[in-house]
Amino acid sequence: MSTNGATSGIKRSGSPSQGSNLQQQRASKVRDAQGFRLRQQEIDKSEKTAFDQMGGSNDSNSSLVEGKTIAEEEAEGAKTPEAYKKAIQDGMVSINSKTANLDTIVRNGDLISHRGFRREPPVNSAPVKIVYENDQLLVIDKPSGIPVHPTGRYRYNTITKILQHDMGKTVHPCNRLDRLTSGLMFLGKTAQGSNEFMKQIRDRNVSKEYIARVKGQFPTLTITINKPLYTLSPKHTLNVVDEEQGKEAVTEFKRVSYDPVTDTSVVKCHPSTGRTHQIRVHLQYIGHPIANDPIYSNTYVWDENLGKDGKANYEEVISRLDSIGKTRAASSWIHPEEDGEVLSNEICPHTGLPLYTDPGFNDLELWLHAYLYEADDGSWSYKTEYPEWALENSRKFMVQALKEANKCGETQTQFNVGCVLVHDGKVLSTGHSRELEGNTHAEQCALEKYFEKAGAREVPLGTELFTTMEPCSFRLSGNLPCVERILQTPGIETCFVGVVEPDDFVKDNTSYKILKDASVAYVHIPGYENECLKIAKKGHDKI
Repeated sequence: MSTNGATSGIKRSGSPSQGSNLQQQRASKVRDAQGFRLRQQEIDKSEKTAFDQMGGSNDSNSSLVEGKTIAEEEAEGAKTPEAYKKAIQDGMVSINSKTANLDTIVRNGDLISHRGFRREPPVNSAPVKIVYENDQLLVIDKPSGIPVHPTGRYRYNTITKILQHDMGKTVHPCNRLDRLTSGLMFLGKTAQGSNEFMKQIRDRNVSKEYIARVKGQFPTLTITINKPLYTLSPKHTLNVVDEEQGKEAVTEFKRVSYDPVTDTSVVKCHPSTGRTHQIRVHLQYIGHPIANDPIYSNTYVWDENLGKDGKANYEEVISRLDSIGKTRAASSWIHPEEDGEVLSNEICPHTGLPLYTDPGFNDLELWLHAYLYEADDGSWSYKTEYPEWALENSRKFMVQALKEANKCGETQTQFNVGCVLVHDGKVLSTGHSRELEGNTHAEQCALEKYFEKAGAREVPLGTELFTTMEPCSFRLSGNLPCVERILQTPGIETCFVGVVEPDDFVKDNTSYKILKDASVAYVHIPGYENECLKIAKKGHDKI
């Protein structure tokens, strides 16, 4: 997005009497209607006009509009010394509402106003989804590739500005997500709501679960990494494991699924501390960096070892990172093509600065998603859907489960369900409702068929169970519920479901909570609900 007409004001410190007057003026306007503190710059932008600040009718700039505030001009839309010089020569800078030139002397108390042109990088066009909202708090599902608030080259292509201008919501972030990270974000609508929520996070009374898709076959056992982190290069936001200078950082990881075709794993991540890039650095350290991470899985930056065990020449790493986005586009392990944003030879006619090329795959999305946040005291819990990049390699098994379900005959008193057992991308067994003798459910049939073949009542550790309908937690027939059957089978780590079980026969199926409490991942794969229910109720219309 390109914007022009941005004007900013900077007030130099003045005499004690001037400072006293300023303090009195600011005291009455220190907070907005929601109780948030306001900076003087924000107050000036909402009250002052570019027309007046740039000299009004005395200015030769015909684009000035009388009565339009600075904030309104910005809504329609880091420089070098040469760019500032050109702006002054072009009459884009004023001192105390009078056009300045290169010989103008700036004194204490002077108000500098600069009217410029802003060109923002493109961002992800995905909508900002609202998960929950009340008078105090707004919970959203943040798309990847959009910064939270104005920073660097981004201003209006940011979450807070999108919410303000597109939805009319003025909010303040309670938790932080990197530009490339997607998922749950909490934004306060009032100062009280923000402070209370941020205190819970600061006091570590909130449990967090992230989803990542990483390089390689992740171990099936739960792994806890306790390695201190240190910001080695703030300019590049480069963080590394540093046993001496680093701050405490602890993350627990557990595999959800593995796809041998792409050699990537989907992993649950539970950070118990909140260091910058904590999940990304810990995954890199153990040799499973996020597969499309433009920093930590970039072979150009780290060489083939990709920084495993912290082994790297950090001077070279920083030097190479410094070229990314300038002379060299970002790359990653999963997408090694350097086809993204770099400085071009084209010059912006407004600023005289080089323009950037369009961003690419590695510039707009990171396979890291804030999936679940919940209070440790159980007072609240919020979650989102799994992102598509975490499901795309598993969908074929849900399709196969649907084919199994369709093998069932018509019934008026039961559901038709299909089930597939998968390990490391290979199908172990399949089953459908009533396939075996008796009132057998699909999960039971698939498991019993595998037990008979394997000669043992267990499955390989890391087995994934795909079922078209949520496993039952209660059986009217007296048979063992499918949830209990899953928990009694060593090796099942993930349960993928196509649709939640309707209340037709059993009310309030609680399988999600039971499986979650037992540390079995429960993952809904959206898009199959109608087909799952249509097959499940085959014959019900004849009751």
